[in-house]
Amino acid sequence: MSRKEYIDTLTLTKDDLYKARRAQAEIRQNGFKQPDESKLVEGLTTFTTVLSLMFKLPTPVTLAAGVISAVGSMIPSDIDTFISVSLNGEDFLDEVYNFLYDNLDYDLVEVKLPFLEFVDEGFRIVQGRGVVTKVHAGNGWILV
Repeated sequence: MSRKEYIDTLTLTKDDLYKARRAQAEIRQNGFKQPDESKLVEGLTTFTTVLSLMFKLPTPVTLAAGVISAVGSMIPSDIDTFISVSLNGEDFLDEVYNFLYDNLDYDLVEVKLPFLEFVDEGFRIVQGRGVVTKVHAGNGWILV
C-alpha cells in the first residue's frame, strides 16, 4: 500500500464543507473503525456531490471499495493512526464550516488542505489542519 501526503487548494461552499466533513466521518466510522462496505456505501450516498472533489473517487461504491481494500492490508496501529488523522481533518473542516455559517456574507472559501492519499486504492482523506487563504463575498475575494 503506497501513500503520499500533499497540500491541495480547493474552493468550497458551506454545503461542500458540511458534506465533506460528514463523508469523511463515514469513512472513519464504517471504513477505518468498523469496516463495513455496505454501511459505508449507504452512508456516503448522501454526499455524492463532494466525493470526486474531496476524496478523488466519484461514487460511494468505488470509494467504499477503495477504503475497505486499504483497511484490509493495514495493521491495527496503522488503523489507529488513520482514525486519528481523519478526526483532525474533520475538526478542521468543522471549524471552516462554522466560520462560514457565522459569517453569512461569505459564500465561498479557498482553503489549502493537507491530504493523505492512498495511491493504490485511489482515494484520499483530509488529514489535519489546513489554511484558509481567501473568502468570497458579493463583491469578490478577500485575502485572509
